[in-house]
Amino acid sequence: MVSWSALGRSFGINLVKNSLKSPNKIQNVTFTTAKTLKGSHGERTMALQPSRWQWHKFKDMLHFYMMVGLIPAGALIFYCNVFIGPAQLTPIPEGYTPKYWEYHRHPITRFIARYIHNNPQQDYEKFMHFLDEEQQRIKLRALEKEIIKKMAERQDYQAYYYKPMVNKYLRMNKKTGDELYNRIGDDYKD
Repeated sequence: MVSWSALGRSFGINLVKNSLKSPNKIQNVTFTTAKTLKGSHGERTMALQPSRWQWHKFKDMLHFYMMVGLIPAGALIFYCNVFIGPAQLTPIPEGYTPKYWEYHRHPITRFIARYIHNNPQQDYEKFMHFLDEEQQRIKLRALEKEIIKKMAERQDYQAYYYKPMVNKYLRMNKKTGDELYNRIGDDYKD
């Protein structure tokens, strides 16, 4: 495709050069491509600059989606402030315990507290569960350190600093050593 356009370009340049040399005359009117016809508006130039289509499209979409969100939100806020209004403090009736969202004054804040945020009691329980799990982990880490310390003191067979081995043979070897000790005793002579 590139080669065809290059050939067409060179053919077009040659055609323009030939037409500059010989103007065409048709019924006492001369047509030439050598001079530019102007409508006396000055020099007509077109400045080369990058396209601004993407910027204009971004602005259009930004305005559209802001209006899609701002108009309904503004109408809702206006309705809540004008027609519902803030809550008034009144004495609590006997035997009634208020819900946690009823302590907020503005209706939008009450809506957010009721349907979007968690119950403060639920948050407290989750936090206490997290603390309990951390306490259990601390206890397990302390127990693990104590076990490793005791294994190092008693030179037990399974520890982190020994190469793993089959315990069956170690137990058999220990049993044989204990039997020899019981038979021969402490005063063995060569």
